[in-house]
Parts: sequence; structure tokens; C-alpha cells
Amino acid sequence: MFTDASSGTAAGEDSRLRERGKVWIWYVGVSLALLAAYAATAGHGLAQAIIFTGSSLAAVVAILAGIHLNRPTSPGAWYLLAAGQAAYAVGNVCWYVVAAAQGRPTAFPSPAMEVYLASYVLNGLALLLLIRARRAGGDWSALLDALIVTIAFTSAYFVLVVAQLLATSELSLFGQLLAGVYPFLDMIFLMLATRLFFGAGSSRHALAPLAAWAAALLMADLVYGLQQVRGVDDDGGWPFYGYLVSFLFVGVAALHPAMRDVTSQREGASTAGRARLVTLGLCGLAVPALVVDSVRHGQQLEPIVLACASAIMFVLLMLRVGDLLTKIVTAARRERDRLQQFLEAIPIGVDVRDADTGRPVYVNQVAGRILGYDPGLVQSPAQLPHLYTGGTAEPYPPDRLPAAQARQGHVAAVEDMEVERDAQRRQLRVVATPIRDGRQVSYVLTAFSDITDQRRMAEELRQLAVIDELTGVNNRRGFLLAARRELALAQQAQRPGVLLFVDVDGLKRINDTYGHGVGDHALESTSQLLRANIRRRDVLGRIGGDEFCLLLTEAGRDSDVDLWAGRLREQVTRHNETSRQPYRLALTVGATFVDQDAPNAIEDLIARADAAMYQARERYNGQDFQGPVRILRLTQDTRPTGAP
Repeated sequence: MFTDASSGTAAGEDSRLRERGKVWIWYVGVSLALLAAYAATAGHGLAQAIIFTGSSLAAVVAILAGIHLNRPTSPGAWYLLAAGQAAYAVGNVCWYVVAAAQGRPTAFPSPAMEVYLASYVLNGLALLLLIRARRAGGDWSALLDALIVTIAFTSAYFVLVVAQLLATSELSLFGQLLAGVYPFLDMIFLMLATRLFFGAGSSRHALAPLAAWAAALLMADLVYGLQQVRGVDDDGGWPFYGYLVSFLFVGVAALHPAMRDVTSQREGASTAGRARLVTLGLCGLAVPALVVDSVRHGQQLEPIVLACASAIMFVLLMLRVGDLLTKIVTAARRERDRLQQFLEAIPIGVDVRDADTGRPVYVNQVAGRILGYDPGLVQSPAQLPHLYTGGTAEPYPPDRLPAAQARQGHVAAVEDMEVERDAQRRQLRVVATPIRDGRQVSYVLTAFSDITDQRRMAEELRQLAVIDELTGVNNRRGFLLAARRELALAQQAQRPGVLLFVDVDGLKRINDTYGHGVGDHALESTSQLLRANIRRRDVLGRIGGDEFCLLLTEAGRDSDVDLWAGRLREQVTRHNETSRQPYRLALTVGATFVDQDAPNAIEDLIARADAAMYQARERYNGQDFQGPVRILRLTQDTRPTGAP
């Protein structure tokens, strides 16, 4: 029988974790037992002092054990907290145990005052480190805000409550100061621990005891300080139970398993709204106002305490203002960097220039890739090199640059600009936009893109739409578009013209006898012969399977048609004599003249020429005295006449 070692190990690990999770419960039991023992030994000063100090030492052991068992992500803060509790235990020995051993009551101010103050400093640093670890990006703004509010309220509490009691006390000035300082520090602890508690998530089980520790310490110091102000010596009284409760809570916070996640759950950065800033300003004014009031009434202690509080408040407010300015600058830089990332990411060149001087303000890298050089090094748009008017060798006129028009407050765009890059011409689309400051144009933003590939693709699409794929001449759509345009120009210039309808004779028989490949060759040969027999302004197209149309824009007489037909016969005859194809090429042509005195629709001309072609086929059917090209033309009065 076999067992899974890995499952056994996992089960053992889970068991150990559960045992660790119960350690804090055992500590609660021990602390409660010590608290009960402390109450049971009332009247026995030394025994109570030893139990009291043992409770504080138990808190130190609990914190160190919690660090070892739970392994928190920020152990430094917890070690500082343990050091603070250890200093507090040393202070208890000097203040409480020594006095009890000598048979005298505890003294206030205590000879261990420096040790106690050191414990407060260490505890405060520990809480600050925990807050620091939880803040996103090291943001201290929320902490500074809480400190400012705490100092304002604590100062008011000191003036309204504590100072009134201190005025009737027989304590020395230093003792009175200490009686007010300890609750003040405890209030800060409570604020820091409570600040940790908010937004804690699952780690609140460890942070809630920290807040309870600070609250218990505050209440104990407050009650003990008031007793000393009133001259009440009550060793073992209620304040001491408050201290014992604080030892319990700080140990529970360290031993609870949730303490390992205290700093792993990050808080978001804090933002300051108008209401928060107004509140902080009022708090900043509160302490100086209290100082003025205390001086006006001739107080001695209050001005000292409030002056210290005022100095701390001033430092905190300056830190808060500095933090706010830093955030504003950081946010501005972040937005600037984000905007630059956007401008660098778009596939368009961006050139921003000062409207008055023309000097570059910002140029993205895409602009350099499009132009082939960095335009940011050129101080004026008119000096940009290698810019030409489209299709020419002429430099692009500076006064036609879109940037020049944008400086006048107009949005301008051109698409006839070319840049010479890597010994090649690239076509550009350029758009310039004025950027105004009020009514005045302050900057000019020029955006340009390389549209060479777009133009090439558009031309290819156009070719696919109007060019016959087999013969390379216009298809029916392309012929109609080009013929309409040429007819309109001829009508305006009063030029003559003739439309020829050409049919390849016997194409079906060629396809059936020799195959469609040979038939395609006959069509290609026909298109080549017709293309060789026209001029630049003439329009040629394949408008059907075996049908071609030609528009001769500078032929208006019968002799012009006869001359064209004669050249075509010679070319077809030569083709038939030299070609190795099994067929003999023959064409039938119908011609009609363009009427210069009446509108000419290209569809009507095609229909008339088509009719002439059929008449020629019927008239010369079976006759080849005209050779491989038979032609019949319709005159303007539509009467058919044959070629001699």
C-alpha cells in the first residue's frame, strides 16, 4: 500500500498553519491571566509591578514570535514596534518596579522619562513605516492631512481641557508639559493606527488590534495625567489596567496571521479636493489663533505647547503644499508624456511650430521617417528641403505651404506635394491647423502622411475597374468614361471624329476548333493591331466578347477612315503571314461620323457603328476582295456607303 508523500506534506503544512493561526488566542488567554493576577495582587506593590512589567515583556515576545511565525512583507516596521515595546518595558522597570521595591509610590515626572519618550518615537516610526508601505507610490498626502487635523484638534483639546486643569496643579512646569504631551502623542498614535485600519481589506484583523492598542494607551495616559495634575497617586488604579489592555492588543496584532498581509494590500493615491484644502487651511489657522488667545490671557504653559504645535503645523502644511505641487508637476509631466506617446504612436507626421518665429516646438519621430530627415532641425517651414510640386522638378512654392496659410488663421490642406527620399519621390498629404490663444494664432500644427501607397492602390483599383484584364485596353466602362470625356473636349474645340465598331470574325469557330487559348490569342492580337493604329488622343476599348470600339478624335472625312482601314489591312495581312497560329485573323468594321452640329451621345454612336458593322457583314458576306478587314461607314445622313 502506497501513500502520496506530497499530499501528506501539504496536509502537514496546513495543520501547522492552523496551529499558528491559534497562537494569538493563547496569547489572549495568557494576557487575561496576567490581568487577573494583577487585580488579585492589589495592595502588593512589588508583585503588581512585576506582573505589570511581565505583561509588557510578553508583548515584546509576542511581537517577535509573530514576526517569526507569520513572516510579514515589511518586518522592519514590526521590529521597530517590538523595540518600542521593549523600551516601554525598560521604562516600567525604572518607574514601577524600582519604586515598588523601595516601598515608595511611583513618581511623576518619572526618572525613566527619556526611555518612555524613546518608546513613543519607536512606536510612531513603526506605524509610519506600515503606512508608507501601504501607500501607492509613496503617497503621504492622506497621512499629512490626518496629522494636520489631529494637531489642530489636540491643540484645542489641550487649551480647553488639559490647560484648565494644569492651571490649578502643583506640578512643576516640566511636569505639566509632560502631562499634556503624553496624551498628545497617544492621539497621534491612535490617528496613525486608525489611518492604517481604513482600506485594510482582509488585513483589518491585524490592524484593528493596533487601533485598539493606541486607543487603550491614549485613555490610560489621559486618565493617569489628569490624576497627576490633581495630585492623586493611585498605583494599580484604572490607568494601569488600560496599559495592560494595550499590551494585550499589540501582541494580538503581531500574532494574528493577517499581519503578514498588512502591507501587501496597497491603497490608491489620495487627491485633494477644494473642501479638503479649505479644511486644512482652517486647521492651520486654528493653532496660531489659540496661541494669540492664550497670550492675551497671560497664560504661561499654553503658549509654549501651542508654539511647538504651531511649528509642527507649519512644517506639515509646507510638506502638504510641497506634496500638492509635486503631484501637480508629476501629473503635468505624466500627461505630457502620455500625449507624446499618442503622437508617436499615430502613423502621421506631426510638426508644431511657433506661429510668429516658425521655430519648431514639437516634432514626432514619424515626421522624420516620412521626410527622410528631422524637420525639427529646420528653423522655418519655408526652408524644408526636398519638397516638390507633384509631377514636376519644381520646388514647392513657400507661399503655397499649408503652414503659411495656417499662420493667417485658416485650415489648409494639399495633396500635390512630393518629397524626395532615398532617390524616390513620395507623395504627401499635408494639413496645417492654427492653434489659437484667444483670437491670436500662437502655434501651427502641421500633420502630413505618405499617400504614395494609397495613390498606387487607388490607381490599381481604377485599372481593375476600367481596364480589360485580357487585352490591357479599356473595358466597356472605361471606354464609355474616356469616350465621353474626349467627345466633350472635341465638341468644345470643334474637332471632327469618327467611331469605329470592330468585330473579330469567326471567334466562336476559333474557340470551338482550336480552344479558348487560341481564341484569347486572337483577341490579344486584335487589340495590339488596333492599338498600333491609333494616336494618343484616340480611345480604344473592348466592349464585348469579340467586339472593340475606337473613337478617332481627329478624323472627320471618308479619306481619313479609308487611310486608317488601309493601314489596318496591311497590319492584319502581315500578322496572318507571320503568325504561327492556326487561324487567320479577319475583322469587320462599322464606322459612323460625329455630328458637330448636334449633341452626340456615345451610346448612340456605338449603336450606329454597330449597325454599320452588321450591314458590312451582310453586304460582303463570302467576299474577301477587301482583304482581312471589311469596313462600311455611315455618313452623317445615315446613308451607307462602301469603300471602293
